[in-house]
Amino acid sequence: MSETIRIKFTRTGPVSYIGHLDLLRYFQKIIAKSGIDIKYSQGFNPHQLVSFAYPLGVSMETLGDYMDMEVESYESTDSIVDSLNSVMNEGITVVSASVVPEGEPTAMASVYMADYDVFTDGAFDDDEINDYLAQKEIIILKESKKGIQASDIRPGIKELKNAEGRIFMRLSSGSSLNIKPASVIETLNTFTNKNVSIDLIRRLEIYKGDENGIKPLGEY
Repeated sequence: MSETIRIKFTRTGPVSYIGHLDLLRYFQKIIAKSGIDIKYSQGFNPHQLVSFAYPLGVSMETLGDYMDMEVESYESTDSIVDSLNSVMNEGITVVSASVVPEGEPTAMASVYMADYDVFTDGAFDDDEINDYLAQKEIIILKESKKGIQASDIRPGIKELKNAEGRIFMRLSSGSSLNIKPASVIETLNTFTNKNVSIDLIRRLEIYKGDENGIKPLGEY
């Protein structure tokens, strides 16, 4: 019987500049090269049954991202990690693999929140950040099929603070409310009348859960 395996991986350095579709193709080739007994879809154009939890933006690094894959058989989760890393290129590393319990939602459907480190070419002091967070609403304008629409991102900013040369953010993610680090910096600039630019965004972890609590996608 097939099993769903959830892979946690990191992506840093120049390889972070490849797009999501290219990353998917890369993993498909790596899986095939590794010899993992991957499961394929049925039909005229069978493909590996793999999916990412939360597609990465181009140039964004990650220390904690996830991918689900269905396998027909496997020796152990440690052997899956070793098999993938043995053929992986520099810049991407699989750090863990876990068996997804039956009935557990997919990684993509489970995404609820994410942590980020944001490195910038300037700074906001603690008072500026506290005053920014004290606002009842933080409005951004988003372009959609219905035209320009206003969106309040304040409910999705769960934590924001300075942290040794970077800005730490914990933001709502997923289908219901998805806040991007760039939107936080953009509205911080507007609020403080500054022009701070982003040098690097590094995603640290992705969580599942709800208002009662969260845990990393790889924990059950």
